Amino acid sequence: MFAALGEEAGFCEWVGRLGRQATIAAPTTRGGWSGAVLIYLRASLLLEPSRRAEFRATVEAARRQGAVLALELGDAAWIRTRGPQAAYELAEIHPDVLFAGEEAGAELGVPLEGIAPIAVTRLAAGGCSVHGRRLLGPAAEQDPDALAATFCVALLEGEAPVEAAGRAVLVAAR
Repeated sequence: MFAALGEEAGFCEWVGRLGRQATIAAPTTRGGWSGAVLIYLRASLLLEPSRRAEFRATVEAARRQGAVLALELGDAAWIRTRGPQAAYELAEIHPDVLFAGEEAGAELGVPLEGIAPIAVTRLAAGGCSVHGRRLLGPAAEQDPDALAATFCVALLEGEAPVEAAGRAVLVAAR
């Protein structure tokens, strides 16, 4: 099962289309969800002061049970607001996978690979980049939810990150 925190209905829908189960879940004071193999959420939710403790407790409990943590940087505006502290705080969380558009990734001001071992950068020209490999696809039709969901499913099915990215670019371009 994949669990998505926050407003990640698009991600969940794509995971379902790919034959897996995903659910939108709320953070709990007791921690994570039993059986979740991947937790996907917007990075800003883990840094938002009003709910930070609740989200982090949920994520850490799920990670202790073996779940992979995938974060989406989302819009660059929240990174500008937090300033250089955002990169430091994200590096402390140390997600397994980090998804970012080129603008948001650049706004952090540090190499994304310093924050997560697998950094997937969506390219403005279409496609994505992972581990220094650029996998190109049509920009106008790329669906970021499809890219993230397909990448996560492929990765958890045992594909290497570059192969997972190639599969994700093909699905996201449809």
